[in-house]
Amino acid sequence: MQAWRPFKRLLGRRTLEVPDGARTERLEALVMSGLDHQRCTAMRRLPPLPRALFLLHNFYGVEIGAMAEEVGADRDIIDACLADARTIVRAHVCHTEPIPGMGAAAIELEARLQQDYRRSLAVAFTESGYPGEMIWPDPAAGIATDQEAAAAFIVSQLTATLRNAALRSRRAGVATVDQWRFVGPWRRCRRRRLLRVNDALRCAGCQPFDEWLADRLVPDHRYPHGYAEYRRRRRPLPEERPLTEAEQNGEEIADIVQIPEPLTRQSELTRHVWIFFYHYGRSTEEIVRRLGISRASVKRRREQADYAIIGMDYPSLAFRIRFAIMVRRLGLGIWWDRIRSALYG
Repeated sequence: MQAWRPFKRLLGRRTLEVPDGARTERLEALVMSGLDHQRCTAMRRLPPLPRALFLLHNFYGVEIGAMAEEVGADRDIIDACLADARTIVRAHVCHTEPIPGMGAAAIELEARLQQDYRRSLAVAFTESGYPGEMIWPDPAAGIATDQEAAAAFIVSQLTATLRNAALRSRRAGVATVDQWRFVGPWRRCRRRRLLRVNDALRCAGCQPFDEWLADRLVPDHRYPHGYAEYRRRRRPLPEERPLTEAEQNGEEIADIVQIPEPLTRQSELTRHVWIFFYHYGRSTEEIVRRLGISRASVKRRREQADYAIIGMDYPSLAFRIRFAIMVRRLGLGIWWDRIRSALYG
């Protein structure tokens, strides 16, 4: 019982009323959950390159030889990066060792990959039709700094409202922002704006370094979520790019958009919304300004196009209202279950 006293305040008074066996199981679960949280926190604090290689090797089963071959490095360098990552994670979890830094091999490899990462982002921005040239920090400070510079370049192209929403979320990191972690559910308007900022970043090709490296190494592993994710890609409109010589001579058409056959039976405005959103990767705000319709109309016509493509009838207004109420009730039920579990265990 002497060893149990420090946990009284942590687990609450109700735990003193349960039998010894249940009390022990509860303590073990608490300790294990704490260790898992510490491991996850330690992995998130890893530098970009060791973190990507550590996750690919330990969670996705990518062999060291395959990583070394694709990256163009020796096995010893990859081994050194993984050793640095394991040492840093162990130091964060144990809290008894000083937190080390990366070794010379990892720093050299990261510097070389950083130049490739910059070139890939610059190509993505050019292909997306963004005006201007990307200006990178000089001297190079690190991959995280490049991610922030790339995100700032895209945010500068957004509307004033979205730019302000991005500036308010700088503490969380715009390039790899986790919207649900720091935005409370009661701040619905702000959360929606940040989600639109995040969508604009991903649509423009602003890919975090670890995802870029994983796609380069093993694109079939679907890093980091483990499931396929459809990503829209922003494309320049015909009037936003210079015509080729063949197009100037009339030998080619400036741009041809292939739309699904079921979409041909929809209205012209619905087809335009689908083309701007999916083919050209434009945001809802840009479609609103270009077509002169409201945001609600853009969302409704996009949903109508999606339903038409999969061969289903668009649901009626009454069904959509009932569905929205059901989702709201389920959301409140989930939050109540979380509160009740936190209070009563």
